[in-house]
Amino acid sequence: PFGTCMLLSTFELLELRLKDGAHRCEGRVEVKHQGEWGTVEDMDWSLEDASVVCRQLGCGAAIGFPRAAYFGPGLGPIWLSYTSCEGVESTVSDCRHSNIKDYRNDSSSHDWDARVVCSGFVRLAGGDGPCSGRVEVHSGEAWIPVSDGNFTLPTAQVICAELGCGKAVSVLGHELFRESDGQVWAEEFRCEGEEPELWVCPRVPCPGGTCQHSGAAQVVCSAYSEVRLMTNGSSHCEGQVEMNISGRWRVLCASPWSLANANVVCRQLGCGVAISTLRGPHLVEGGDQILTSFLWSCPVTALGGPDCSHGNTASVICSGNQTQVLPQSGSAASVESAPTAQQTAPPGGRGGPCAGRVEILDQGSWGTICDDGWDLDDARVVCRQLGCGEALNATGSAHFGAGSGPIWLDDVNCTGKESHVWRCPSRGWGRTAADTRRTREFLALRMVSEDQQCAVFYNGTWGSVCRSPMEDITVSVICRQLGCGDSGTLNSSVGLREGSRPRWVDGILCRKTDTSLWQCPSDPWNYTSCSPKEEAYILCAGSRQLRLVDGGGPCAGRVEILNQGSWGTICDYSWNMKDAHVVCRQLGCGEALDATRSSSFGAGSGPIWLDNVKCTGKESHVWRCPSRGWGKHYCDHSEDAGVICSGFVRLAGGDGPCSGRVEVHSGEAWIPVSDGNFTLPTAQVICAELGCGKAVSVLGQVPFRESDGRVWAEEFRCEGEEPKLWWCPRVPCPGGTCHHSGAVQVACSVYTNVRLLTNGSSQCEGQVEINIFGRWRALCASHWSLANANVVCRQLGCGVAISTPNGAEGSDQLWKARFHCSGTESFLWKCPVTALGVPDCSHGNTAAVICSGNQTQVLPQCDHFVSEPAGSAASEESAPYCSDSRQLRLVDGGGPCAGRVEILDQGSWGTICDDGWDLDDARVVCRQLGCGEALNATGCAHFGAGSGPIWLDDLNCAGNESQVWTCPSRGWGQHDCRHKEDAGVICSEFLALRMVSEDQQCAGWLEVFYNGTWGSVCRSPMDDVTMSIICRQLGCGDSGSLNTSVGLREGSRPRWVDLIQCRKTDTSLWQCPSGPWKYSSCSPKEEAYISCAGRRPKRCPTAAPCTDREKLRLRGGDSECSGRVEVWHSGSWGTVCDDSWSLAEAEVVCQQLGCGQALEAVQAATFGPGNGSIWLDEVQCGGRESSLWDCAAEPWGQSDCKHEEDAGVRCSGVRTTLPPTTAALSSYEDALAEAVYEELDFVLTQKEGLGSPNRTDVPAENYDDAEEVPVPGTPPTSQGSEEEVLPEKGDGMRSSQTGSCLNFSREAADPGEGEESLWLLQGKKGDAGYDDVELSALGTSPVTFL
Repeated sequence: PFGTCMLLSTFELLELRLKDGAHRCEGRVEVKHQGEWGTVEDMDWSLEDASVVCRQLGCGAAIGFPRAAYFGPGLGPIWLSYTSCEGVESTVSDCRHSNIKDYRNDSSSHDWDARVVCSGFVRLAGGDGPCSGRVEVHSGEAWIPVSDGNFTLPTAQVICAELGCGKAVSVLGHELFRESDGQVWAEEFRCEGEEPELWVCPRVPCPGGTCQHSGAAQVVCSAYSEVRLMTNGSSHCEGQVEMNISGRWRVLCASPWSLANANVVCRQLGCGVAISTLRGPHLVEGGDQILTSFLWSCPVTALGGPDCSHGNTASVICSGNQTQVLPQSGSAASVESAPTAQQTAPPGGRGGPCAGRVEILDQGSWGTICDDGWDLDDARVVCRQLGCGEALNATGSAHFGAGSGPIWLDDVNCTGKESHVWRCPSRGWGRTAADTRRTREFLALRMVSEDQQCAVFYNGTWGSVCRSPMEDITVSVICRQLGCGDSGTLNSSVGLREGSRPRWVDGILCRKTDTSLWQCPSDPWNYTSCSPKEEAYILCAGSRQLRLVDGGGPCAGRVEILNQGSWGTICDYSWNMKDAHVVCRQLGCGEALDATRSSSFGAGSGPIWLDNVKCTGKESHVWRCPSRGWGKHYCDHSEDAGVICSGFVRLAGGDGPCSGRVEVHSGEAWIPVSDGNFTLPTAQVICAELGCGKAVSVLGQVPFRESDGRVWAEEFRCEGEEPKLWWCPRVPCPGGTCHHSGAVQVACSVYTNVRLLTNGSSQCEGQVEINIFGRWRALCASHWSLANANVVCRQLGCGVAISTPNGAEGSDQLWKARFHCSGTESFLWKCPVTALGVPDCSHGNTAAVICSGNQTQVLPQCDHFVSEPAGSAASEESAPYCSDSRQLRLVDGGGPCAGRVEILDQGSWGTICDDGWDLDDARVVCRQLGCGEALNATGCAHFGAGSGPIWLDDLNCAGNESQVWTCPSRGWGQHDCRHKEDAGVICSEFLALRMVSEDQQCAGWLEVFYNGTWGSVCRSPMDDVTMSIICRQLGCGDSGSLNTSVGLREGSRPRWVDLIQCRKTDTSLWQCPSGPWKYSSCSPKEEAYISCAGRRPKRCPTAAPCTDREKLRLRGGDSECSGRVEVWHSGSWGTVCDDSWSLAEAEVVCQQLGCGQALEAVQAATFGPGNGSIWLDEVQCGGRESSLWDCAAEPWGQSDCKHEEDAGVRCSGVRTTLPPTTAALSSYEDALAEAVYEELDFVLTQKEGLGSPNRTDVPAENYDDAEEVPVPGTPPTSQGSEEEVLPEKGDGMRSSQTGSCLNFSREAADPGEGEESLWLLQGKKGDAGYDDVELSALGTSPVTFL
């Protein structure tokens, strides 16, 4: 069949074709085997393979092989899995290739079908465009000119049709061959004119292999080759003007049709001269003087032409006789024959027919007009006569260059109404001279700046060009017209252009036959044809372009430069951060983070353009840096240079990369953006660019940091759809200073869009669905609560939640994240979220909500004072249709599943007294909050004393109630307690995080606390994002890495969780999706050991003594310069007794810590009692010692004190230099750390018969208590300290082993401002690997939930 070639295989004779391209010489590569067409896989497909395909098909040179099934995936078999050509073979069968079989059975896919784009067999070169020039054909190796010997018009017609260039209008010979040609095509083509391609035309070899010729054949094609005059459907020498445009006859618009144009039509049709255009008198103006014989030889403009009114068609009445001579018309000038006027192009050859020096043809000679008296009235006549619109300027002094020949007119004095310039009064014909003007219809084209912004001159003003829907042909025409090569591309990644200007024209659609932009059809001229963001920015083949490839985004990857139409790389020799800085700034990608070498982003292809680049860092373009020279190198692609940039925008100072202060990079530094006129659409663009979901909050009035120095001097005016902030419109602030009340902050979230669906329609009841990164996902019903449902109803404007029925049929892909709303939040994204360890959701177990449906609807209040009977199975799913305003939460425990129990009622949060508080009560709280099983019921304000009302006392739950306030109690608000007796709980879903190392801070084995037990974390498939979140959560910097070279860890422990895959939007590890909790989630060799950016030796490791300052710290105060005095000795922290403690000792402590002067020497454990050893007693200083170690004291560890006598200080100033710490701990945290494991063990094994053989209410089998899985460093219960708090139930009172709760104030127990009061530490102070400073990140806010 046509378009195929035979491919000789070692197995059989195959056919080859290109399929689904725009023509025979491009498309998907297919071969025929056993009567069936199949594809070729593009494994290692190269330009050499493509070249052989093009040669075999007679399709010229290979000019591309686009990737990823560019021409669409094929159908049927995949016959070849690879070919390996050298590029010189005649057919693909000569290349090495795979066996022929159907490789679909080997997991191959049509997504990787090979594709080829060939140049074609013939081209026209050296002309004004692809549709005119020297005829050349491709031999398979090179382009060779065709001689003009016996070259015929039918052959030219075939060429024009094949190239999509209309019809041949000219065949010229005698063009001398270029010296570089070397050879001439040795065949003559004998086309008949109907062939679809030159390739199939008959050919005759030239005698002796040498064709007779006088030069190369030249062909000119045109879309304006056929014209006719139609009257009542028949063609005559008068009538409506019609042209054949691409095979379709089109009527020509009469505006601005002229008698000069009509004369050409009459001449071309052999109809004599034009008598009239049916719009004026039957007069001929110099009909026998017209030089142009064909309409296609006339200049043409289509750009910006307005739509033609219906019926306004061009018409002509021709004389009908080529030899007919009509009488000359009268003239105000005494002339023997009427002249013809024209304009010459401005210097440089880029003008047009509507601007230039005025010239008149008379008596066979072109002459000019002198500028004496030349003004706009004279220019108006010229512009009107030439059909060039209004006159904009009348120039003199040879503005467009000096002419030659006669000066026909001088002292021209037109009124502006004349039809011809030579009819105006003047000095007389031939006695003077003339010059010019500029007209409204004059057009010019330019690129603005070296970066190629396209602009057009129209109506006397330069304005931009709109980019929609520019195609490759249009860009090619523009670049060729500007002398910038034969091709180009639209660049849509540039930022918005500054300033304002007309945006003159849109909808440009050039054709291959158009030789300039002016001939291209478009929308009409309009001052505002498009929005500013649609202005065209063009990169021609003659310009250079920069990009980063294979780095996962536009601001990271292998550095590549487009030059001479080819993308190439930079060699990494001497490549450094200064070079990377130039690249990042040139691309608008912020600061350089890394300059990579050795093809870290993969090896490139094509040329290596630059080598030995040595930028200073100040250059505007990387190719302006000193180098070895363009295209000169001693490298291969294994040495390609790369760059990692920060990006143009970031969110700083928040919980992670997806919230915080908006900052943009100037190329030199990060600069905050003011909140003046900052809009939500701008925030949406930032969140999308950072991969952070959608903007949920825009806050202003955040004070600028003192170090900021300046504010970004522009306002961003994003519309919300831009892919990058860099592209958004910007408005300079007046005077360079933006109006603001502070920096702007943005918070992004993936949990922004929620809906309720019933049978596919969104209502105020139905299945809960969340839009996660553009995809709607049904939510799992596990742990879905009425509090969560209330937030959803409120967010959707659907009132309050009535019930949460579950079990609806839903998607197989259920979103299993768990929300922990208190019920008072306005939006679901404000609720704490956990995803870590959450098990897969069973099919159909989708969360659902029934909302009241009316925001103003008032439901009856639930009766909280009716206790549920013991043993009832009440649940939220059967909740009554009533309004429950009460909410429950846990506070100061480090997460939503541990802490002091608090209830919201009547607008106030209050607590529960610990009288009678036990595990049954705790079970109700944990279940109500969706926090799993109760592990501990704490009393004595274990999590710190609360404030406000004490709502409940003497609680006596059965354990199966749905809400804690429905349990029997003394009565609402009735109690005899103080806040030192506040109750708390620890649930199995409580999570904590730490690193375990003997000698490192911010590095070690990663462990998570789950179900009451510390266990390790598995390392697969942790990536950089996950690492960053872990390190940030622990206060150890913004990045980290897995260390796989450490040996196997000793001992055994749970390996709780695997397959952690955090997203940039996650602010803590708890939000990251993972595999479900499992006691043995991986093998011991897969436990994660992480090193964070903040890694450093422990402050006081036993192997390396630290400075005196590092051996001293203050804890429990309201600042870093006040608190209980603690010293490091013998591998652990201890306190100082207040015996003899005075201002002199306090002064030494304050000075040693760099905290200024001592204000007070504090005694009697004012900052709370410490724990561990009391290292010093009877300290006596003079006040001038440099260190507390220089003062007299009892021997280390010898004292007769208790921790109720711990000494403290208050200093005057903020600490000047702090030793690096992971976080600060409160005295309360320290005090409770000793007791937590003993208490858990005691509670789980002793209280209410736990651990006894007859126990029936043990937790699920995969819940392991602290005794079953011992944590390294945890002492046995018999070694509990005297401060240990052990609850018991009987008389309703709480008591420790010493008989009472630790009695210290909330103020003393609370940490400093900004810290969380956490109860959990990672082992006893003296245990190796559990230094509390290194592991105290639980005291920082990133570890807590939101």
